[in-house]
Amino acid sequence: QPSIVLTEGFEGGANGWTLGSGSTGNTWALWSTNVHSGSYAYHAAGSSAVSDQRLVSPPIVVPSSQSPVTLKFWNRQVLESRTGGCYDAGIIEVSTNGGAGWAQITSGLLTDPYNGPVASGNPLVNLNGWCGDPQDWLNSIVDINAYAGQTVQFRFRVGTDTSVGREGWTIDDVVVQSCQAACPYNVNGIGGVDIVDIQLVA
Repeated sequence: QPSIVLTEGFEGGANGWTLGSGSTGNTWALWSTNVHSGSYAYHAAGSSAVSDQRLVSPPIVVPSSQSPVTLKFWNRQVLESRTGGCYDAGIIEVSTNGGAGWAQITSGLLTDPYNGPVASGNPLVNLNGWCGDPQDWLNSIVDINAYAGQTVQFRFRVGTDTSVGREGWTIDDVVVQSCQAACPYNVNGIGGVDIVDIQLVA
């Protein structure tokens, strides 16, 4: 049965999500123009200027021995695409050392693989990225079993070049979830087997 490690719909504000260091032209902010649920989501504009926009999650302890563990998030992409890849793009990264170093998540993208490589003139050049043009709300599910037992942070990163601007990338309803075995017995109506009557016979 599911065990929820983190759930964030941004209805209460940033709640520990921060703008990442090293950003340029960062427009990540709460907005209410087009959200998946509730009243707010986080959004970065698909700027017509060069930008490297970074949104960082709070630290998350990934459970061990509770496989599978997934990161799920709803996202809407309106970014400048090109044949076979992207001009502007979004990617997701992970840090296992408190933000000192970051690596792009390139495998385990279970429902939404990257669209293709990013063109020159963008800080994400040659990386594979998302650039739906448009891609309406989609539940992206990422396998994060590789980080079981570690404390991680995730970074949503948008890179743009100097050409056409678009609406951008919107993130909502982020969930980190693991799975635990259900109790096989039923006590007071909870679980699998009802204990109806117990009698002791001498």
